[in-house]
Amino acid sequence: MLKVVVACGCGMGSSQMMKMRAQEVFKKLNVQVSLHHTSIDEASSSANEYDLIIVSEALVRNFKNTKAKVIGLKNIMSKAEMEQKILESGIIE
Repeated sequence: MLKVVVACGCGMGSSQMMKMRAQEVFKKLNVQVSLHHTSIDEASSSANEYDLIIVSEALVRNFKNTKAKVIGLKNIMSKAEMEQKILESGIIE
């Protein structure tokens, strides 16, 4: 099972909406995930516990020293962009 975290500045509204989009994308891709949403601070401090981190492009810089794959989205509400970047990341075999 893939461990995924989605994060936004405060860990409230945007990350919850991103989590819902991510659930739909992973279901479409037939990938079982453990999905969590949180603030950027919590995500950066626990980044190595995850396989994949999904954030806005502006927040990618917070994850320079992590073993997790990091995906930065231009439009955090776009399922199409999220799906494309997940597939491009190589995280799914």
